[in-house]
Amino acid sequence: MAHNKQFALIDKEGKERFAAIINGTYQIGKDRKRTPSNIDDFARAILIEGEDGRFVRADGTKPGILKFLGKHDYEAIAYRLHPDLADRLGIPSEGTR
Repeated sequence: MAHNKQFALIDKEGKERFAAIINGTYQIGKDRKRTPSNIDDFARAILIEGEDGRFVRADGTKPGILKFLGKHDYEAIAYRLHPDLADRLGIPSEGTR
């Protein structure tokens, strides 16, 4: 599965999971309620709007839904953004819950 290394959520095991690219889009929500084609909109939805999205480890394992804000079993404990992406969103390039 393709992924974008500009945006990673850190799972409970301390492993990075990157924004998954599926059929040329990022997928927001378990039911794929939005499918933006750019990383800025995807990262904004996850980190600012509190949505969940599809992520995968760099080796292709552990594909699934993760959320940064809120309380769910599939939450991430931290995030990492490329500095340029962080600047465009107006948030720090790294953060924890």
